[in-house]
Amino acid sequence: MKKIVFLVLSIILITGCSVQYNLEINNDLSIVEEAKLTGTDSFFSNYYKTTKKNVIKSQLELYHKFLDEKGYTYELVESSIPYVNVSKKYDNIDSFTKNSILFNDYFDEVKYTKDGIINKIETIGFNPNNSDNPERFDVKELEITITCPYKVTSHNAKSVSEKTNTYHYELNEKNNKILLEFDSSKKFNPYERTIWLIFVFIAIIIISWIMVYILNKKKK
Repeated sequence: MKKIVFLVLSIILITGCSVQYNLEINNDLSIVEEAKLTGTDSFFSNYYKTTKKNVIKSQLELYHKFLDEKGYTYELVESSIPYVNVSKKYDNIDSFTKNSILFNDYFDEVKYTKDGIINKIETIGFNPNNSDNPERFDVKELEITITCPYKVTSHNAKSVSEKTNTYHYELNEKNNKILLEFDSSKKFNPYERTIWLIFVFIAIIIISWIMVYILNKKKK
């Protein structure tokens, strides 16, 4: 019944909303997962006799005991569209890939391999029918962000901003996958590209000066 965690907001998810899922890798390679779940306007319109907050709250109250038993923390966030943050911290990446209920619910397999200083997280396959609650896969788009404090050596993220790699996972694309490889011996350096460009610029100037010097010398 590991999939039951998503029954917390099962009714919300059948409306085709999007889910924001975030992973943050810490310096000690512990990892925190967080999922932001909410409903769409069309979903809330079915409960016009009560507030959006009460709708979300009532769903959360049904399964808070299960979340407590599995070590998840959760918070009802009040805003124009209220949502629930579900999160959990793991001591290491291997523990996360083996025990995460939230992440493993999306994929056939989540793999973590380590070759010396090179660490790799990747997903394999996606089965939209592999759930105790098939209706939850009506979610149209899943956005996953992975924040890594180390130098990323390979990835297939759709976009990258500083330490954060963002993946847009279309749930009807079975062959889509997530790949993140990083070097745990090298911290992320926001100035690395700038420094490299400076060196290239200096090298171009030096080469140009040498060429001009050689040409001028030949003319003499």
